[in-house]
Amino acid sequence: MTDYYSKIEPELIPATIADYPVIQNMARFYVYDMSRYCGQAFDGWEFPKDGLYECRDLKSYFETKNNHAFLIKINEELVGFALIDQLEVLPEADWNMGQFFIVAKYQHSGIGAKVAKQIFDRFEGEWSVGAIPQNSRAVEFWRKVISEFTQNNFKELKMTKEQLKTSEHPDPYPMIMFRFKSGI
Repeated sequence: MTDYYSKIEPELIPATIADYPVIQNMARFYVYDMSRYCGQAFDGWEFPKDGLYECRDLKSYFETKNNHAFLIKINEELVGFALIDQLEVLPEADWNMGQFFIVAKYQHSGIGAKVAKQIFDRFEGEWSVGAIPQNSRAVEFWRKVISEFTQNNFKELKMTKEQLKTSEHPDPYPMIMFRFKSGI
């Protein structure tokens, strides 16, 4: 992390339903970023004929009890979003990192790590955080951040589609799941 970014404290701002279109628009760039890693591994990641990537509808993060949506800003500039839910991706998890995105300009700056740790501090309990194995940058990011946050006290699990399938999440991808505790 450069000295410049080490002095910056990103803001984690609770998003409201009025922010839903902003997050949904940013999610197109999130999907675009992920297509770099997932595009050849899975169906459905082809570049759209109309040239406009779409992300699944993220409105449930604003409408479902105990889901939390956040905008991430630095000096009033949007730099990403974080979406927290309580899907039982792993049994007995209190919190799940549903989606996490930092715009390219701030990736590899340490900003994402600062935000992730703010979130883990804010939501105490058992956590699950997943990444598609082909998205090696995300896997490395979460492994490093969670290792630092927990002082290397976490579990890393390789999960199949079948293990991750739930009624709320009927068509999952295989994932590398990180499990750890926060604030306990």
